[in-house]
This record gives sequence, structure tokens and C-alpha cells, in this order.
Amino acid sequence: MKRRTLISAAASFAPVAGLASTAAGGNTAPNPAARAASALRGTGDLGVVIERASGALTIVNTTTFETLGWVQGLGDLSHASVVFSRDERYAYVFGRDGGLTKVDLLTQAIAKRVLQAGNSIGGAITAKGNVIAAQNYTPGGVKLFCPRLKLLADLPATTADGKPSRVVGLADLPQQRFIYSLFDANAICVADCTDPANPSVTTLPDIGRQPYDALLTPNGRHYIAGLFGEDGLALVDLWDEEPRARRILSGYGRGETPRPSTRCRICAAGRLQASTHICPPLVATRCWW
Repeated sequence: MKRRTLISAAASFAPVAGLASTAAGGNTAPNPAARAASALRGTGDLGVVIERASGALTIVNTTTFETLGWVQGLGDLSHASVVFSRDERYAYVFGRDGGLTKVDLLTQAIAKRVLQAGNSIGGAITAKGNVIAAQNYTPGGVKLFCPRLKLLADLPATTADGKPSRVVGLADLPQQRFIYSLFDANAICVADCTDPANPSVTTLPDIGRQPYDALLTPNGRHYIAGLFGEDGLALVDLWDEEPRARRILSGYGRGETPRPSTRCRICAAGRLQASTHICPPLVATRCWW
């Protein structure tokens, strides 16, 4: 972003102490205290807004509701998702074009960008913040990166006959693990990344046809994948000694035209409510386990 544009945006949305005193007193000498006050800010106040059409990201202050800056050059953001570093300084933006971009929210600039796949659909980060995972449609599989976006490992995803599978429903689990679904292989995988350079993957096969989207309960116990290829969802209890997938809400169409699940979302307010988008319409179903 050009410096002149940034200064104009800052003047429009955020009254900066140094600029205000210059305008009031006519003194053009820099004010070190005011400059420091305007430059230093807590990263916990910062947030981002994805601009799909422009391939850009707007940095905002979520406490004062101010726009702070604009970062361009993030690629195709038509299905973008974002995770944040543990210290909340960096945003990792996953683009649909396979781009993975590390944005510094304090300097309002791209710190690093890699084109890690041909078609990507989101990502996740471990609780420690030391492993970033990207899930891919093309060529499929999951790629693991360190915070500097150096490739640590490439986890292939294939069907029973060896063809690539699209990966969906990626989420981070406790104990340095990730869980994700294989759309074309009808499976759910758990990757243990205790050693990020040599992760171990456990595959749960035959979980249902074409898992499309997934959710993880707030306590990290249950992983639920919506099935695009049939009426129903697949549930995995991750607290079991040997986790397995079991079918829930099978035949929710009640004998009507099959209605595949295309989205899974969850909210917790004392009880657990799993909400699935059924095609059509939107159906909310409460489940207790």
C-alpha cells in the first residue's frame, strides 16, 4: 500500500495525536511521544476484514471500531479463511488459489507469501502456534508449515484406488493434532504433529459418502462431518481410546428426496446444538451425546 494512501486513511478514521497537535498549533516538528503513542498498540485489539473482490485485507481496531490499514496482493480470496499467530501479531490468510499469506498486523504489510497448492479451501493452526496446516482441493492433501511458512511436511490424501482426494473440514485438536475429512475417499484422518517434520496419520475409513464440511465441539471431544452424498452425519468421539466414526441423523429426510448436508456449524449455550444446512432448506437439529 502506498504511504500517501495509508496516511490519508489514518487521518480519516483514526485521530492521531501527533497529527492533531500539528494541525492545532501549526508546529511541524515531530512529537516523539505522540509518534510512539500512535505506533504502539495491543495486538489483541486488532482484527481483519477480508475483501473478496479486491484480494485485499483491511486491518481494524475492534475496540475503537477504526480502520487502521489496508494490505493488497493476497490473491483469490473467494473462499478465504484466516487464523492468527499465538501472539496475535500475524494473520495467516488461506486463499482459494492455493496462496498462503502471512500478514503483519502491526507493520500492515505482507511478511511472507507462498503459493502452496492449486486450489485451497482453508487452514488451521496448533494451539502452540508452531504448525500451520493448509487443506487443499488440488492436488489434495494437507501441507504443514512453520510460522515462517517453511514447508515441514506434505500429507497426501488418496482414495482406495490411489487417486487424489479433496480435503475438507480441517480443525486443530489438543496435543498438537489436526483432524480433517477426505471428500473423495469417504474417510476422516487425524494427524499427530508432535514431530511436525514426521507426522503420523490415523485414518478412519467408510465414515459415509462424501464428507463435505465439519465442526468440532468447544471441548474438543466430538468431530462431526456433514455428508454431501447421503442423508446423515458422521460423528467421532475423540476421547475414545480407539476413536471410530458412527452415523448420526441418518435418514433425516424422512423418506423424501435425499437432502445432502453442505455446511456444519455449532453453538454451545449450556446444551449442544448442531446446525446443518440441508439442500433445501435450513434445518437445525439438537443432539446430545
